[in-house]
Parts: sequence; C-alpha cells; structure tokens
Amino acid sequence: MANDFFHYTAPDPAPGPAAPVPAAPTGPAPIRLLADLGDEDWEKFIGYTARRRYPAGAVVVARGALSPALFFVASGQVQVQVPGAAATLRGEGEVVGLLSFLDAAPHAAEVLAATEVELLMLTPDGLSQLAAWQPRIAMALMRDLGAHVAARLRRLQPGD
Repeated sequence: MANDFFHYTAPDPAPGPAAPVPAAPTGPAPIRLLADLGDEDWEKFIGYTARRRYPAGAVVVARGALSPALFFVASGQVQVQVPGAAATLRGEGEVVGLLSFLDAAPHAAEVLAATEVELLMLTPDGLSQLAAWQPRIAMALMRDLGAHVAARLRRLQPGD
C-alpha cells in the first residue's frame, strides 16, 4: 500500500521445511486496530487525528495524566512502563492509550519515545467527528477496540 503507515500483512514465505512451533508469547499481544482499512479509508481516518512527533527519550504520556487520547504509532517505537511490570515496546501500527481513551481515567502507564517517533493522536472529539462524517470507519474502530478489550478479559478469565 502506497503511503501506508501501517503494515499488517507480510508477503507469503517461500516454501521450505516446516518450522518448529514457537512457544506461546509471554507478553501482551500487540494492539493493532483498523487492520482491514484500505488506503483511501486510512487517509480519511488520518484526517481526524493530530500528528505528534517526539525525540527519543521524550515523555509521550505521563503516568497519572488525564489525557484521554488513542495514539497510533506511525513510525518509530515507544516504551510502555507500568509499575511492577517489565517495560514493553510498541512499534509501527500499534496503539497505546487504549484504556484511558475508553474510560477517561488517568493513565496507569508512562509512555516514552524509545526512538524518534511519530504518533497519530485520536481524541474523543476526533472520534465524535469521525462518527458523524465517517460512521463506517468509526464503527470499525469501536469493533476493534471492543475485540481487543474482550481478548484481554478472556486472558484474565477464560470462559464465557
């Protein structure tokens, strides 16, 4: 996809011997939203976000801050630090700030720019505008947000 910040699929691998089955991941699954959008829809979506650039080492989100925004990593990497847990890296195509975006509570994690990073920030006002003018894209986003939260809950409490 030309002009696409996010890469969700990889080319088919060349045939070869079967690879060993990898161990189950131990860390949190990457948060990838709107994976099914085409270029035209991404351009529409990006129009409702604000671009933010941070140098390596900069604080993107301070722990305890009230800033309900969803941050899509367009380029570079951020480091997410939650007290009592190992820091994780999020890269291109991944999202941070999901819980605070959904419930407007203070951020439980600190997010730092691990490298020079460009983020696309979606605020609640941006989501309202997106819902008014691009309801299909807004519904896809809300479906993906709900699916991600459901997956987190299922890891904590298997069964339904």
